[in-house]
Amino acid sequence: MFYSRVTQALAFVPVVVVALLVAESHSFPTQHAAPQTIVAAQLTLPIAMEPVALLRILNESSFTTTGRKTYRAYEHAATHPQALQACRQLGGRLALPTNQEEDLQISRIIGISFVSAQWPFPVYWISGSDEQEEGNFIDSVTGQSLNYINYEAGQPDDAGGEDCLHKSTVFPGWNDLPCHYKGEGYVCEFMDE
Repeated sequence: MFYSRVTQALAFVPVVVVALLVAESHSFPTQHAAPQTIVAAQLTLPIAMEPVALLRILNESSFTTTGRKTYRAYEHAATHPQALQACRQLGGRLALPTNQEEDLQISRIIGISFVSAQWPFPVYWISGSDEQEEGNFIDSVTGQSLNYINYEAGQPDDAGGEDCLHKSTVFPGWNDLPCHYKGEGYVCEFMDE
């Protein structure tokens, strides 16, 4: 019943909302929608988009901290190396919180899940790995030592060759997993100009 009402309501969402959301969700954080998109978007037409797809676009969000960094969570299944590459291709880097405030901002954009903390749980890759030296986590992008850490209790535990760091929606701290594990998403960091 609820789903059909959402479907009916979303069927006639003004194109201005959809076009701007699509433009924003597929652009770099410092880019803006092209003027022709905004003009075309002023028409109110029925949209041909699955409601779930629109909700996924609405869910892709970013948050700027301290006026210097923008974090964006992407819900695209990826391994840790794929997440590193994706963020680079988007003009940023895989996120690495350097203080508690930044860590909280990343937690806010990936959200909170009320599923059990039992495995499997949602995984969002962040920068950090001990592949080079077990127990010595470094920034996966720069190779520098981590100046800030926020490991979940009992982590990192290297259970079964876990070498790469992630955040999850079911607990606030960091955990390690095998780098080749395909997580639900990743968080990129962009420096504001």
